[in-house]
Amino acid sequence: MNSSESVISFAVVCNSHAARRLSARLSLLLLGVSLFALTGCGPKRMKSDFIGFEKAYAETSNREVLLNLARLQNHDTTYFFKLGQISSSYRMAATLSGSGNYVIQGAGSGGNATGGGTPGLTFENDPSFTFIPVNDDVSAQLLLKPVPAETLYNLYLQGWRADQLFRLLVDRIEVTAPNANGQGCTVKTFRNVPPAVRSGAGSDSEYLRDASSYAVFLRVSAVVYGLQKHGHLLLKGTTAFVPYDAKSMVGAAETAAPKATDVAAAALKGQSWEFDGKQWLLGQQVFGAKFYLNDPDNIRQDLLSDDRLQGLENGESLQDVLTTLASGFSIEEATSGGSADDCVPTGITSHLVMRSLIGLMAAVAQEQAPFDALVANPALLPAASPKDKQMTFGQAVPPIERLPSLRLKWVSADKNGPPLVEVNYRGGNYLIADSNNLQIPDDQYWNRDMFRLINQLTAQVTVDISKFPLPGILRLNTN
Repeated sequence: MNSSESVISFAVVCNSHAARRLSARLSLLLLGVSLFALTGCGPKRMKSDFIGFEKAYAETSNREVLLNLARLQNHDTTYFFKLGQISSSYRMAATLSGSGNYVIQGAGSGGNATGGGTPGLTFENDPSFTFIPVNDDVSAQLLLKPVPAETLYNLYLQGWRADQLFRLLVDRIEVTAPNANGQGCTVKTFRNVPPAVRSGAGSDSEYLRDASSYAVFLRVSAVVYGLQKHGHLLLKGTTAFVPYDAKSMVGAAETAAPKATDVAAAALKGQSWEFDGKQWLLGQQVFGAKFYLNDPDNIRQDLLSDDRLQGLENGESLQDVLTTLASGFSIEEATSGGSADDCVPTGITSHLVMRSLIGLMAAVAQEQAPFDALVANPALLPAASPKDKQMTFGQAVPPIERLPSLRLKWVSADKNGPPLVEVNYRGGNYLIADSNNLQIPDDQYWNRDMFRLINQLTAQVTVDISKFPLPGILRLNTN
């Protein structure tokens, strides 16, 4: 080989090495860019998925509650599902495939290096959702038993409107008064339900009597709201020991006290032992609550000067409520063993009887049509006494309460803004929205607030995943 051949060979080798180094550098650069992109993509993707899952959960929960209300308005059966655990696995990877080639072009004329790299980005998200049918014994008991008095107590302390709590949670008001002869008591009941729509309602005495009772309940709700707004209403919680059987005992002497194991076993079941001076009794601590009046001297003037409460001056409910509240307005959980014969004629007392969860959902779902019919009815309601003024339902009910507990069906002109949630059931359109035709600014968000309250109450049934047996869990994977 002569000297010129040696130079050509050396140049070819140098060009080949340079091409490989350049290709390697480009490959590393592309791989680094890929890894950097994945590093920034992961947190952003997790944030986006969190927002998406949260929004989907909210919309699903709202739709389930509204769908059950639509079923109840049609007197159909309700069904509850609990959206349980949501898990999501993320897999991210970066790959780079490359190739290089060097071609010598002619004798002694050099060569051409070709090649390149192809980056690959892989992102995989496999969410998994768990749905739990709420159909076991525990859930049935929570749906059917009365809402605890403690629930109303806590909601009132959180600032919820007293009239909204009354109209949603209370089934009826029982007013007990001693008889004139001092023997026993008379119980007058005011139910929180409008009479069913019927033909000839203007002349139907039974319909008008039920409408008058319902109007009194709404007037009482308006009174307690006015008292709350003006700072005249106080609510105090109480507890009382109620034995399961007053004739049962451990022993007739103090020495026959329950053992420590008995006390511990009772505590695990929410029970307790108590000594009444003669014997030890097994029972439970029952929570109750009572409304009391604050600053009674200025109450009547404050209520009658409130435009939201117009009409309270006509009728019996204002003075009766104020008289009753002066000695307390009780909310107590039902206990066994009581009867009408237990009445002690010591004065007028009132008691709120609570609804069950399924009962309150059915009541508000079916209230709209009969309520609207009552407001439009021109017939005069029967007066409670000769001194009371006869009024139509619309006149007897103060403006603040002149709307149904929950409106599910709307005329487009009455709806203000887009709905919170909307479903179609049996060919009917049901939605939650705010009204565009309100007389009172306080009621601007009435409909949404009532739906929100129902949503929170239903969470008591569906929120605890530990209550549900594993065979009842349905799992949905999206991969």
